[in-house]
Amino acid sequence: MKMKYIKLTCVFLFAIQIYTAFSQSNADYFPWKTGDMWEYTLYYWPDIDTLQTVVIDDSTDEYGNIYTTYFSRAINPIEPPSALLQDTIIYKIDTSLYVYHRYFDFNNGEWINVYRLNSNAGDQWVMWDYSHIGVGPFEMARINFITDTMLFGIQSKLMEVIYFISGDSTDTLGLVRYHDQLIKGIGFYSRVPAELGAKMYLHGAVINGILFGDTTQIITAVDDNHLDNNVEVDFLLFQNYPNPFNGSTRIPFKLTNEGIVSLNIYDVLGREVATLVDEYREAGSYEIEFDATNLSSGMYIYRLQSGSYSDVKKMILSK
Repeated sequence: MKMKYIKLTCVFLFAIQIYTAFSQSNADYFPWKTGDMWEYTLYYWPDIDTLQTVVIDDSTDEYGNIYTTYFSRAINPIEPPSALLQDTIIYKIDTSLYVYHRYFDFNNGEWINVYRLNSNAGDQWVMWDYSHIGVGPFEMARINFITDTMLFGIQSKLMEVIYFISGDSTDTLGLVRYHDQLIKGIGFYSRVPAELGAKMYLHGAVINGILFGDTTQIITAVDDNHLDNNVEVDFLLFQNYPNPFNGSTRIPFKLTNEGIVSLNIYDVLGREVATLVDEYREAGSYEIEFDATNLSSGMYIYRLQSGSYSDVKKMILSK
């Protein structure tokens, strides 16, 4: 079979460096310093948006508790975020690395324990006890798993927290509401609800002044001027999710005009390994599944072309 090649110029959006010990402290699951920033691809099918979260204030009290304020907004266009995140949340991190959040229109502004950064897989706790106000059961959190992962070329740890409703605080599972994932050294990576609905995945971050991820779109300051963009293109290509992935992943894109569209997958040597789309498509939003079960672990490039425009992004297959 004849191999197809492309020249992958400017494909790598950042220089890949592998660090075997990127972060040693469990506190680094939750960066908190003013100026730290994250950008997420927000999927609320058929709508796709970019959600920005930035730390706008931090302080430490006399007991060593850290207080940090996160501000979130959708930026295409600028508007309050969906229910996945509140627009402004105050977090407290105590000396046991318990993370509490607080937003004043819920639970009378009381602190709610959302993460326990020093916990092990299987540990669980009561986030909120509704029984004392006579409206129902317990809202629980449990560490679903902790595993090795690679993100933005960095070897690290991923912690998944599952949230569920139960009538008994000793139950290990109940009515699942959503899953959060934290990555050590990077912070909040993803939120996926148990039922169909909005979901979000990280595509870039600035932590302690260091830029990670897709450097072509990440916003490095709270500044509305970057939103000015009068360039019209035929499509928008978004980051696949989940990423990294094991087995299969989904690639969303949006066409602003009808036409012939191609979506191809390449390895790091530029060899085409799959063609996912090669046909006429109407304008609209699409999401294509990529099955990589027959491919080996590593980095792959996906390229969308429509008319005279093309765009590429990277993804990591980790088996």
